[in-house]
Amino acid sequence: MPTPDEFWTYSSTIGVYLLVLVVPGGLVGFAAGLRGWTLAGLAPLLTYTATGLAGPWLSSAGLPYNVATAAASTVVLAGIAFGVRKLAEARGWVSATEDRPPVEWTRGAHLAVAACVVVATALSIYVVLSATGGTNAVFQRWDTVFHANGIRYIADTGDGGLFGMSTVNYYEPGGALFYPNAYHLVAALVYNLSGASIPVVLNAVTVPVAGIFALSMVAMVRQFGGRAMLAGSTALIAATATTGAYESVSSGLLPFALGIVLTPLAALVLQRFLERPGVDTASVLAISAAGLLASHSSCLFGGILFALPVLIQRWWRREGKAGRDLLWLLPTGLAAAVLAAPMVLGAIGFTSGAYPYKPWASGIPVPSALGQLLTFRQVLDQPQLWLAGLLVVGIVLIPTLGRMRWIGVAAVLLSGIFVLVACFGAQSFVVAFSRPWWNDRFRLMALAAIPLILLAGHGLAELQRLVSRAVANLSWVKLRPRLPATLGLTTAVVMVAGLAVVTNGFYTAANATAVAYAYHNGPASEHREPPVTRDEINAMLELGKIAKPGEMVLNDRLDGTAWVYAIAGVRPVAGNYDPGVPPKDAAYLTDHFREYASNPEVRAAVRRLNVGYVLLGTGTIEREPVRVRGLGLTDLDHRGFLRVAYRNPGAVIYEITR
Repeated sequence: MPTPDEFWTYSSTIGVYLLVLVVPGGLVGFAAGLRGWTLAGLAPLLTYTATGLAGPWLSSAGLPYNVATAAASTVVLAGIAFGVRKLAEARGWVSATEDRPPVEWTRGAHLAVAACVVVATALSIYVVLSATGGTNAVFQRWDTVFHANGIRYIADTGDGGLFGMSTVNYYEPGGALFYPNAYHLVAALVYNLSGASIPVVLNAVTVPVAGIFALSMVAMVRQFGGRAMLAGSTALIAATATTGAYESVSSGLLPFALGIVLTPLAALVLQRFLERPGVDTASVLAISAAGLLASHSSCLFGGILFALPVLIQRWWRREGKAGRDLLWLLPTGLAAAVLAAPMVLGAIGFTSGAYPYKPWASGIPVPSALGQLLTFRQVLDQPQLWLAGLLVVGIVLIPTLGRMRWIGVAAVLLSGIFVLVACFGAQSFVVAFSRPWWNDRFRLMALAAIPLILLAGHGLAELQRLVSRAVANLSWVKLRPRLPATLGLTTAVVMVAGLAVVTNGFYTAANATAVAYAYHNGPASEHREPPVTRDEINAMLELGKIAKPGEMVLNDRLDGTAWVYAIAGVRPVAGNYDPGVPPKDAAYLTDHFREYASNPEVRAAVRRLNVGYVLLGTGTIEREPVRVRGLGLTDLDHRGFLRVAYRNPGAVIYEITR
């Protein structure tokens, strides 16, 4: 369901996000000595590092988080990176090896790869816009209301801490929950700078997600000396495969989707450090590791698992000694832990806290799990067979990957973890080690998709090489000296164009169908009312006009009214769909509010929370066809202590009159 924003507001908000995504991280990366594709690829991660560190540290210092303090914090981080690099150079604490990839690309190759990243970004934007049903559509999945309210909270209060935004729902003393909030901190800047609504900001931050994925892949391939064709192919397939970025968005796992598209950069910064160990490369590794943790709790774990085969291959080929490498990495890891100390301490406290951990415990057949991996689909019925074919080619030709053969190990490792969780998710040891991903096969499929996408890209690149060689060996080609010079580019264009044709435009329609689940806009949603309805949005906007500053609104936890803070700025009693550990007053009012006239405990709870209105809608996050509402929120019409302040066919606002 849409909110009333103009198309041009949405377009400008995307532009604001792209500037916020590139400029802070670009400044930090440039100060740290990064250049070229490494700088371009790491800029988004370093932006999330700068903001993800700024929010918690500013909060610890009692300072507000806003555009000015975020900018100042970025300058400070850039200054630290620059100072460390210059000090290291002056003291000789840097490697004498030049920071250059082992294989050079021509100018044309650079331009071709850049074009592939641009196309991947355009595909991402088209897929998400096609899925939303409108540029200002509201996300409808379970977790998205938490993220939406969290962004509004940070923007309104300036509290960039790791616990503050959860108080929209968990507001009891001592009840706030830890959540790494780099995603929300960046989105809060976009909200403040753009003037758009929270749903528009969420959409704007989502649309380039596969483009960021493509850029991360290209930068990683470049660092390892891969061919330009491999980099470009991987970029396009990153924007084509459903199980990469799109399925995470489909499930409403927005910060997790961000973490997935940044994960390939873990291998980049690790390889750069191992190839040229020094204080300068170590500082980039430490800053990047802190940024991965700030992006999402599981992102750093996933990055370590993805990059671990880099070390395994290095030790297997005797390019480095395990003891020495680990000795170099230890102080770097400690530096990252110090930078991200608020996140580290918060994560430790969360895992030992009272919040219930509920594993999914899936148990699908092993052949089904393997089929999903190989065909790049999980939420869709139709397999992506052309990508599966490229994946098979890439697997067969792994030996030609050279310095990147570790990707095969990463594919086996991460795919094996997915199969364990998808097929044996109820086993206690599986539940234990998969806790960073909440024992969720959809999250682990996205992680496993990273090396599989790289292998599929390798398959396309190797097919191009074989075709190019075969054509070059034709007698009529040999008689034309100028043809071989353009043969590589020509065959690359033909191969990519062929992929676009056979996949029906890089599977954009299929990917849009997958993403549409997040907006309740897909085929499976045709016969079910969305959680957040148009009538509920209209009621929320009306409530924003009549509620007094500081007043809370009593609402039903399971209908779309939990979005009222994000959309209208009015704090709800139930600010999240999650019923796990509700505040005591919220739970009591849900069960007993209609006893307001006769129950002094109800009236006391209303006074404590400063509740002035009641907002009820008809949408529900529940899948069951029968609507279940708390007994205290039923049968409220004609109660003497309530007055209907607003009503439409799908929502009603009551004012508490005494």
